[in-house]
Amino acid sequence: MPVTTERGRRILVPADLDEGALDGFFAELDITLEESPWEISLDCSLLDHATSGHINILWDAQTRCEHAGIPMRLLSVRYGLERVLKILDLFDLFTVEQVTAAPGDDARDGNTGVFTPPALELEIRPRMEEVSEAVVKIHDYLVRLGLPGSYAFDMETVFYEVATNIRRHGGLGENELVSIRAIPGEERVTMRFADPGQPFDPTGRKTMFDPRQAIRLKQTNGIGLTMIKRLVDTISYERVGNRLNVLTLEKKLSPGWRWRDDNSE
Repeated sequence: MPVTTERGRRILVPADLDEGALDGFFAELDITLEESPWEISLDCSLLDHATSGHINILWDAQTRCEHAGIPMRLLSVRYGLERVLKILDLFDLFTVEQVTAAPGDDARDGNTGVFTPPALELEIRPRMEEVSEAVVKIHDYLVRLGLPGSYAFDMETVFYEVATNIRRHGGLGENELVSIRAIPGEERVTMRFADPGQPFDPTGRKTMFDPRQAIRLKQTNGIGLTMIKRLVDTISYERVGNRLNVLTLEKKLSPGWRWRDDNSE
């Protein structure tokens, strides 16, 4: 239910992108627009991480507000949403207030010797709660190994985008498993997804994609891939045995980077 504030009406943006949550959000927005408030604020406090789907929601909402002649602003914008909007060159298309602080990059120095920490291996079912739990595990793992906060957050954002797309569009059964490996390497970190869903090669899109033009024309396909390409350095895809999608993403670290050995302390 929208909340009345001194500046107009405030509506909470859902983290859940399932059809019921989206229908509820836009129904609430349309009812509020019919009441002609002097301003609408979208509360983004639930968006610790943002996907391309969330960006489409925000732009659709802004378009509806513009057509109604009612100003719209974003409140409680967390670093994850700010990062995605900026990586897509869309941040200045919104009126934004209350941006939270970026994660610190005060990670301790890595181990001075040669050390490669073990990979993190996860298996999740295509459920929102399991995706959210996995994000926390990946965050804790990378920070524990000394990865700077901004690098860790980029990998978390990429994970959330890919895992959400697999969950929503992969055609997986409720109890089918998606396997994820976070693999530290020499001056890089690799993330590999394997799922038994429908074949989909994200690297097959060769045309240039302009997020600003696409979002204005309501072309939703490709925003997520553009975001991923701008957050990592390499993407590869393989269909294994005609039964498994394997997507591999790699992000480079600073030259001379050394992983910290927790056991050395």
